[in-house]
This record gives sequence, structure tokens and C-alpha cells, in this order.
Amino acid sequence: MNTKPTALVGPNSPNWGGSRLSKTNRAHSQNGRSQRSIPESRKRPLTDRDGISLRSEVRDLAHLNGDRPVSWDLATDRWRNYIRDKEDVQSVFENCDGERVQGSKPHRFSPEYADKQYAKLKDLERGISEAYGKRLHTAMLTFTASSTDDSGNPLPPVDHLDDLLESWDSIRRSLDRALDENRYERLAILEPHKSGYIHVHMAVFVDGKVTSTEFEPVIESHVENCDLAGWTAHDLDDDDTISVRHAGADRQPGYNHALAEGIEYDSDALGELAIYLAEYLGTYGDDPLEAPEHVQAANALLWSTGRQRWRPSNGAQQYMATNPRDPDSDWQLVGLEKDGEFIPADPENGGVDRFVTGSLDPPDPPPTGH
Repeated sequence: MNTKPTALVGPNSPNWGGSRLSKTNRAHSQNGRSQRSIPESRKRPLTDRDGISLRSEVRDLAHLNGDRPVSWDLATDRWRNYIRDKEDVQSVFENCDGERVQGSKPHRFSPEYADKQYAKLKDLERGISEAYGKRLHTAMLTFTASSTDDSGNPLPPVDHLDDLLESWDSIRRSLDRALDENRYERLAILEPHKSGYIHVHMAVFVDGKVTSTEFEPVIESHVENCDLAGWTAHDLDDDDTISVRHAGADRQPGYNHALAEGIEYDSDALGELAIYLAEYLGTYGDDPLEAPEHVQAANALLWSTGRQRWRPSNGAQQYMATNPRDPDSDWQLVGLEKDGEFIPADPENGGVDRFVTGSLDPPDPPPTGH
């Protein structure tokens, strides 16, 4: 288990005044595709299940057996078209007096939106560092799930994501019990594997000393409450499963907290956690269509389902709101404007048309494995 320190503040901290971080491994071929055959997983429909709410853009109008979604590959193509169509679109907000203003670009994959997310992360880091001081410890927990069934066939990505998040309530309750004596906040991030399937990283910010052992019941709660999770991918002795660092080590000059606590101190690791988090809050570059293919596929999955990439605790959300950057609560999204034309928003779905999957002849439930 990793017990290296990291600093969120101080002389060795990241340069928060700089620009947003970005990935560099981009796909440069047409439509963001790499020059290789389409993986079998991309040929699967987004979901095999009924009763799943998805964007209308991914509805398969050619399907004769009810309301079914298109394949993951085709959904990714439609996400790319969505990004292109939104290049000249602005959000329109209206207040109680009927006044209207244009806001930022409406989609959450734009570089401007990523800049806002990165700024909120800076607010979180600064606020929690000031509140916890030299007592601040951080932990990174990883939760994953098998992307194949018992026969080794790839699962539909929406079904995989839904099953991965089945353990969410159990994880939160277990974390509360594990840190009952400590004040803490958390930020969970949905991150794609190279396969495009998603796993969860959870950053935990703790006011006080903690060890990796204290987080083992949290990992256990995921494995026990997610049918697709297994111990092979959640080795409690693996740094990729549980990683704990003392983040407040440099807040008291002249005192080596790492040495005092028996923690291996490596100055090269300072700021690693903050940088790691920031990388996965952005759009992986100035143009989302230049992101690696597996990132685009994962973005298409989030877009199709409406799921957010990150999940902050209530306290973490409050730290992020220290310097509000979004329109005031008096302003409501009323529509979009493109080429001078105002397009009213759908108030029930936030301006997004959706459909619910259903079959005239419902499919059998897909098998699951550990």
C-alpha cells in the first residue's frame, strides 16, 4: 500500500495559476478513430435492458422490436456529431425580470467547461487545505467491475456502468463508519479504462491521520454489493486499490511529518494526487474530438446516459462554491441560441430529449459474473 506524502499547498505544490492540464495521447485519424478494427465491445448495443432512459439521439429508429438503442460505436459517432453541431451554440439564461443573457457553451465536453471544473477543483483543494491544515491526509480508492460476462463476451456499456454503481450507497455508508472519528470529504471520478469501460476513483480528504487498513472495509463493501466486482481487481495490498498520503506535510517548516509518522517521503511525489485528479476532470485537450478513442467512447457513454463524470460530497461541493462561476440561482436556462435563432429548452429534461428503452419481446437478462 502506498503511503507517500503529497502536498496540495506550499512551495512544492502544483501551480494553480497555470492552465488546465490535458492528455497528450490523441487520436488523429478521421472522426477520432484509430487505424484499427472496431473492438467487439463497440458493436454491442448501449444496453440490453428495458426501462433505461437515454438521449433520443441514440435511439435506433431502424429497430423493429420496440425502443432500442444503437451500438456503442454508432453512439460515439453521434456524440461526435453533437460536439460539431454545438461549436456555434450558446446557452441562454433568463432571470425573474425577463432579462436574458448568453452563457457558456452548453455541452460539458468543451474546453471552457473543463476550465470551470478545474477552477472548482482548485477551490476544493485550497479550501480543504486551509480547513484541515497539517492534519490533512488524502486517500485514493479504486472501484472497478468486470466488463465481460461469464462466457467472456463484452457487456453493453450502460449495463456495465449501472452495475458498477450499484454499490455506491454501500460504499458511502462504509466510508462513514470507517472515518467515524474524523472529519472528511470525498470526490469520486468516473474514469475510462483503455477499453472505454468506466471505473471509479474516489479521492478522500481526511482531517487527521489515517492508514490504508481503515479503508479496507470500504473496498469490501463494493465487492460484496457489485455483482461484477471481484477480489482479483481489488487486491487490498495493491497501491492501485488503496493509496494513502499525508498531504499537510509541508505546512509546518522545519518539521518532517513524514519522518515522524514513519512514512516514506518522496519530494518527486508532491502534488501527484492533485495533478492526477485534475487530468480526469478535463476534456483531454483543447478539442474533445482529438481525445484518444477510448476517452471519446467513454464520453459518448456519459453523454448518452446523462451521468456526470464526478460525484462530490456535500461538503466538497460547498468548498467548490467558494467563488461561484456559474450563473446565479436567479438565472435559469431557458434555451439555446444558434446562428441567431433561439431554441427553447425542455424544462423537464434540461433541454434534452430522451426516450426509455423497451421491447415488444423483452430480451432475457444478461448473465453476470464475478
